[in-house]
Formats: sequence, C-alpha cells, structure tokens
Amino acid sequence: MTQRIAIVGPVVAGKSKLAAALAAHTHLPHHDLDALYWGPSWTPLPEDRFLAGVRDTLTADRWIVDGNYGGTVADLLLVRADLIIWLDLPLRTCLPRLVRRSIQRAVTGQELFAGNRETLAHLLARDSILRWGPAHHHRHRRNWAARLSAADALVVRVTRPARLTEQMKALGLLPTPEKASACLT
Repeated sequence: MTQRIAIVGPVVAGKSKLAAALAAHTHLPHHDLDALYWGPSWTPLPEDRFLAGVRDTLTADRWIVDGNYGGTVADLLLVRADLIIWLDLPLRTCLPRLVRRSIQRAVTGQELFAGNRETLAHLLARDSILRWGPAHHHRHRRNWAARLSAADALVVRVTRPARLTEQMKALGLLPTPEKASACLT
C-alpha cells in the first residue's frame, strides 16, 4: 500500500478534504502545508523554519501531505512521495467554491491555521485569497504540469470532481463509492 501521498492543486480544489478522507480510510497521518506555513495574524513563518517543518514532516515513513507550494517545498515533496494526486480542476470549478468557502469562513469565524480567521475585511483586502486564487490559478497549473511530468512517483491527475471517488477507489485509497462520496461532498 502507498505510504507517502502528496495532494497538490489550486486553491479550493479539495486537497484538504480529500486528504482527510484518505487519512480516515488508510490511517496515514495527514499534514496540511498551510498549517506549517502560517503563523499568528496571517504571518508566514520565516522560510528556514517553514522548510525545517516540511523536512521534519517528510522524513516520516507514512504521511499524506496536501498543499500548493512550489520551489524547494515542491521539490522535497515530489522526491519523497510514492503517489502524487494532482487535483487539476478548472478555474470555473474552483472560483465558485472559493467565494462560497471564504464567505462561509468569514461569517462563521472558523478558526484556521495558528488561530487565524478569515474576515470580511480580509476578503476585501488587496492580498485577499479571493484575488490571489484566481490570479495564480493558471500559472500554478502550468508549473505543476511541468514539475509532475518529471516526477518519479505515480501521478494521478484528476480533472473532473465527478471522477475523484472512482479514481481513489481504484487505487484502494477510499472505501465503497457510497461511503467515499459522503466523505467528499
């Protein structure tokens, strides 16, 4: 069975949700790269501390890691992963999800990484995830396509949400489609 799974893709492709469902079925520990990156008050950790956290996480023999980080982090992740799941969903799928999720988080005050919360004011700011996600979507897609074409690990590319459960079940990473669909909807 696969022991080191990387899940990559754009903002709100469903990386964390998929990782949680796979972790529940496989009993592999789940690590979200955003939780390693963000400090209090939406302050990124210094790069050396972030990379040290990533390295520590990836030295384990068993894990599921999700995130959308390039550079050294992507290099480390791709070298260590047995399986890379690329949620390569179009912007037309991700944008409505981004708006819904961001507004829901802001309204409910849901706590995220390091005690951070999205607020309506934050969503309207110049560095808002509502601007950042769409602005970087296509560039990240091109970057992942290039990186993954040279990966040694098995790469599973998911281009349609409707196929996700079927693909994960075929790999033995999810239980029956009925149970898996309930986890991912």
